[in-house]
Amino acid sequence: LTGARKLRARMEAAAPAVAVRTLPITTLPYPTRYAFQGAAASPAPFVTLTHRCLLVRFRQGDATRTLLFNPTDVERSRKTPFFAKLEAAVGSTVARLLSTQHDPLETQLARLGVAPADVDYVAFDHFHTQDLRGLLGTTDGPAPRFPNARLLAPRVEWEEWGHLHPMQRAWYVAEGREGVRTDKVAFTDGDLLLGDGVMLVRTPGHTVGNQTLFVKTDRGVWGCS
Repeated sequence: LTGARKLRARMEAAAPAVAVRTLPITTLPYPTRYAFQGAAASPAPFVTLTHRCLLVRFRQGDATRTLLFNPTDVERSRKTPFFAKLEAAVGSTVARLLSTQHDPLETQLARLGVAPADVDYVAFDHFHTQDLRGLLGTTDGPAPRFPNARLLAPRVEWEEWGHLHPMQRAWYVAEGREGVRTDKVAFTDGDLLLGDGVMLVRTPGHTVGNQTLFVKTDRGVWGCS
């Protein structure tokens, strides 16, 4: 608790990020029994969840950098065993009727004047449902969606991806990192101060490498995980 208070004071004293925007990626059904740690009282089997990516621009020394936090590849993430099984149970047509896919991330970025080549970093709070091959490119496959971006990946979760605990297997795309260009990956081993008002803090629990993004804005300090 003392450490958290000191960190908050440090973030509050920092210069704010340049800009923060929330970009919707997909709206999908999510099991009620998992929502809000089981506190949802609805008798319906699903609640509606909208997954969003954060666009954060911040100062890093004399340069302005751009971070995308949780830029999930929607189509590839459908291979996540839990959601693939769910789609098979209700039928692909029903599953897609219950879902809304928003404009592609690149289209939303273009409206804000951000090109794919402008993205410096990508990061995820954890790697559940993620398939990184389209995002980062592979050694023998597609070019990366964001050609100049580096993935900030907690080393402990990256390594665990190859030998998952049975209770975690339903939530990972098993082949989601196969052949990924590791020159596009920066492995992290602790908290990471990216620049003015922007920090990734290790918060293990949900997964071994779970991390929380903290951003200082003109409305205060916010955490996303």
